[in-house]
Amino acid sequence: MTELTNIVAAERRLEILHPATEEPVGLVLLLLPDTHEQVKAAGRKSLNERMSHRGKVTAEQLEANRLSMLCASVGGWAWEGDLTFHGEKPAFQEKTLRQLLKELPWVGDQADAALSDRAAFFRGSDEAGG
Repeated sequence: MTELTNIVAAERRLEILHPATEEPVGLVLLLLPDTHEQVKAAGRKSLNERMSHRGKVTAEQLEANRLSMLCASVGGWAWEGDLTFHGEKPAFQEKTLRQLLKELPWVGDQADAALSDRAAFFRGSDEAGG
């Protein structure tokens, strides 16, 4: 018998791929499901900001909200092989994550695409990679 409450979304790994060759570059992001409290809190904050502007939101605000949601949806990372960012394998910090996503928008695009695949958060951890 399957217990319904056991069907829950879980973190998943996303191997970042080179945008041209689609080969893994050595960066793995740990993505959090939209049910994670950190992600829900960021979503509420974004919605409250939009409501406070009475629906008049600038492109810059939308861009900042997207970046905040992306950052809230990443719970960690791993640097594999000889891959570095500005010459080092940085510790996971929101400030560094924001910098990486601003400088390398293609990484954020891959995370966005993976985050929209809701079913992948329900698969076993061995199936949930990239």
